[in-house]
This record gives sequence, C-alpha cells and structure tokens, in this order.
Amino acid sequence: MSKMAYRRDGYNDGFAKGYNKGYEDGFSAGRDAGAARFSTPFAGTSIIIPTYNQLEYLQECIESITKHTLEPYELIVIDNASDDGTAAYLQATRTIRYWVNKENLGFAGAVNQGLMLARGTTLLILNNDSVVTPHWLSNLLTCLHSNPQFGIVGPVTNYISGEQLIETNYSDIAEMQKFSEAYNRSNTSRWTPTSRLTGFCMLLRREDFRRLGYFDEGFEIGNCEDDDYGLRARLLGLQLVIAKDTFIHHYGSVSMKSLNGGFDQVYEKNLAFYANKWADPHGMLSLAWQRNKKGYRTSDFYPTCVIVRGPGPEVYWLENGNRYPINGSGGVQAVRVSQVDLHNWQLGEAIPVEEVKRRINALYASSGDHLDAEGRLIRLPDGAVCQYKGGKMRRFINKHALSFWKLDHYEARHVAEQELHKYKEGPPLISPPVIKADNI
Repeated sequence: MSKMAYRRDGYNDGFAKGYNKGYEDGFSAGRDAGAARFSTPFAGTSIIIPTYNQLEYLQECIESITKHTLEPYELIVIDNASDDGTAAYLQATRTIRYWVNKENLGFAGAVNQGLMLARGTTLLILNNDSVVTPHWLSNLLTCLHSNPQFGIVGPVTNYISGEQLIETNYSDIAEMQKFSEAYNRSNTSRWTPTSRLTGFCMLLRREDFRRLGYFDEGFEIGNCEDDDYGLRARLLGLQLVIAKDTFIHHYGSVSMKSLNGGFDQVYEKNLAFYANKWADPHGMLSLAWQRNKKGYRTSDFYPTCVIVRGPGPEVYWLENGNRYPINGSGGVQAVRVSQVDLHNWQLGEAIPVEEVKRRINALYASSGDHLDAEGRLIRLPDGAVCQYKGGKMRRFINKHALSFWKLDHYEARHVAEQELHKYKEGPPLISPPVIKADNI
C-alpha cells in the first residue's frame, strides 16, 4: 500500500473515531442537561399517555385534553413502536413531549418512561382511547388534595371492569360531552374508597410516586400491572379512591384488541405472574402493622443485607437503611432496583468486596449463635422464611420473593415456636418491580 493510501486510511479512521467520540460525548451531555431541566417539578400535572397504533384515538384524546383542561399541564406521549404514522404525527407537534420506542415495551414500560420524563407535581396516567370532559382534571385534583391518605384517584366511565363502571345512554361523543357537562359536579359525598382502580386513568402526587416507585415491567404488554400498583399503594397505607363525581369516556382496550388472538395468552401470562408475585395480599392488608403505621415506602418492604444495583454500573451493599458502594464488585450478583428505590436509602461509605463476602458468609453460610443478628434468615415451624430486620421478624411473602433477592439457596436457621414469642412480626418482605430500561 502506498504512503498516500496509508495517510488516507489513517485520516479516515481518525476522523471516524473522533466524530463518534464527539457524538457520544455531545449526546451524553445533552441527555444529562435535558434530564436536569425536566427533573425540576412545575406546579401542574404531567399527563402520560402510552400508545400503540390507533392514531385516530390518540388524536381525539389529545384534542379533548386541549379543549377541556384549564389547569396547568404537560402532555407526554410514549409510542410503543406503532406502525400507523403515530411517530410522524408526534414529530410534527410542537406542544407534546414524546418518546418513540423501537419495540413495544408494553403498558408498564411505556408508563415508566413517561414517569421518568414527567415534571409535574401531580402525575396522571391516561389510556390513548380516552376522551376527557369538562372539569375532569379539576375534579380529580380536588379529590386527591382533599386528604393526604388519598394515594391514587380515578374517575368513572362507560367501559371498564369493576366499580368505576356506570350506565350511560348517549349515542355519540357530542351527546357524551353534554352528559358529562351536567355530571361532572365536584361533590365530596361521591368520593368512594375502593380496593381496586383500573389503569385507564390514575392520578397521584409526585411525593407518593417517590414512595411507590415504578410500575412492574414483569407484566407483559398490558393487564394486571395496575392491580399490582394499586396493591402496593395500599400496602403503604394509601387509599385508592373513585371520584364518582367525574366521568370520562373510554372506548376500551383498543390497543389490546389489536393483538387479536394474542390477548388471552398475554392476560393468562400476566395473571400467572401476579399470582406468583403475591401470596395473600388482601390478608396482609388487614394486619395490625399495616393499619397502625403510615409513611411506608416500597423499599421498606425489601430485605436487608443484600446486594443491589440501580440503572448505573455501581453496586451497593444494603444494610440498616443505608447503601454502601462496593469497591471491586466484579462478579458479584446484584438485584436490580429502580432509581427511585435506590435514592430512598442513605448513601454510606464505600466498602471492599471482601468485607461484603465476609458479612454474607457470617449471616447466610452459617447458622450463627444469635437469632437476632441483623439480616439473619429464620425458618418458622410452618416452613415460611423470615429475616430479622430492625428488631422484628419480617416474613418473605412467598418463595418468589426469597428467590428474587437471591437468598433462596442459603440455609435458614430453624426455630421452635416458643423462641418466637419475644419477637414482633413486622411488615412482609416482597420482590421489587421488574425494571428493564437502563435509565429508570
């Protein structure tokens, strides 16, 4: 090869590397700057709309929001790889913040992306096949802010399962809006606590989102993730409330119906995931610990003395409500938690991986002499496994939770019934939501 050819190839290679490095650095800096800007809350509502195809429904939904929402709000649309022109529509808008996925991440994944982008002091999740109505948001906000124990608020509608369904007799959207104008009169006597809210329209405070965390992306495409989220809210002592003074129209599951024969398969799979995740959730909600103490966070239902990681490469040892960065953590298995959960633990001093391994061996690889050592695993006479945490016995809700935290292969110390009387039983230990995105 001639010197000229070597020089040309060297120039091209250097240019390509320099360009790519500059692009990566610029993109990273822009992303971080954008995230910093949009992480600053504003006194309004972030309306998050996950969408998959069905562009005409999305357009009608957005038009109704524009027409009937007087309160401060921002619109965030997350497109789950639609192939019907949705991306082009969003790119042509100037008032909508949006993200277009390369693949369908499902309802939970898209909602989580919207929550990550949201800046509002209140957060609202809305199906793309909804049509909002006069006073809809003001009524929901009035209900939500009337009581600090109201955690998630939803309206009534014409097409839904459960208590949020009401009978209607309108024949078109024009008649529906006339019906809603008369129906949507704020009335405290029509606010009804419930055990279940559907995810077609859910309003919550930002501070409660920080306690609850993200939706569980273990639920594929859609269905059951709203039940899971509502249950977690109730575990924290928050109430689910139906604002029966507020009606919005819902065409009903248009994205799910587009799956055709795949709908039943997805639903059955999600039901199985829900059943595997939870044992007797409604039984837990009647226990004294849940009634008498408020202010829980989802992370309070996680075990201690475990290894966790967030969206970044850092790995932490979790103990006594603190997270300690692990130096030299290569090869250590960590449980993925969300950024929200991670920030609910205080940051401590870094510790070497050798010290983490020593603590694991002392707690889990030997039976030990002390039942009340923080993090000790204990097997009850009925076969259930508990962990001693914060002076209380904390029962793993089921084998799934024990396995999720990578503690199922350790031998728990067997104890007799009479040994347990001096210990109080605290809240159960559950698995965290599945998080698939790298930046959540």
